[in-house]
Formats: sequence, C-alpha cells, structure tokens
Amino acid sequence: MSEPVELNPAVLNLVVDHWRLLRLLERVGDQLPHNAAARVAGQVRFQEARLATLLGGMGLTLATYEGRPFDGSLPPTAQNADEFSLELAPRVGQTLEPTLLRDGRVVHAGRVHLQASGDT
Repeated sequence: MSEPVELNPAVLNLVVDHWRLLRLLERVGDQLPHNAAARVAGQVRFQEARLATLLGGMGLTLATYEGRPFDGSLPPTAQNADEFSLELAPRVGQTLEPTLLRDGRVVHAGRVHLQASGDT
C-alpha cells in the first residue's frame, strides 16, 4: 500500500457527494422499466466498486450503518436524535452520509436517520 495522502476537506466532501449521488441514482433506477433499471443498477455497482478502489488507494474505507442499534457508540451523528432516548434502543434506519475511516479512525463522521427498533 502507498503512503497515506493528505486528506483535503474538499476531497472528503466530494467522496460524500459522490456516494449520495449513487444512492439517488439507485432510487431513480428502481422507478424505471426493467431493462433501463438493470442498466442503471449495473452502472451504480460499477461506480461503487470504482469509489471503493479509489478510496482504498488513499487508505480510506466507507462505512454505513443501516439496521445497526444506535447506542451512542457509532461515529455518525443522528439527524433525529432528539426524537429518541437511548433506552428505546433506536436503530439506524438510513445512512444520509457515510462515515469515512482511515486505519480504523474516523475522518468524517457521517449522518444517519434513526427509527424505532420495531419499525422496518
């Protein structure tokens, strides 16, 4: 592996924006006719792999937390944390921004939306 590169905040923002754009493209693709949806899904998978490769070259990994219990130990900030108490054992319903890690350390905390444990 190469030497870690300096992490420019603009690059981190670009990574997060690219990830968000892929999530949007995924949702739009789900609304298309089957053949078009399959092409969009393939392009999303390709771009996800490309993003992971580029991040790996910078020593970064991307983490999302859907379905995980939110007990305050996860790195992302909960957008709707004021709606839950930790005693209610909320879960991450959706990742709004991924967490970026380098060598297991958080370089961008990300954001999530919580849901009640019984909700799907």
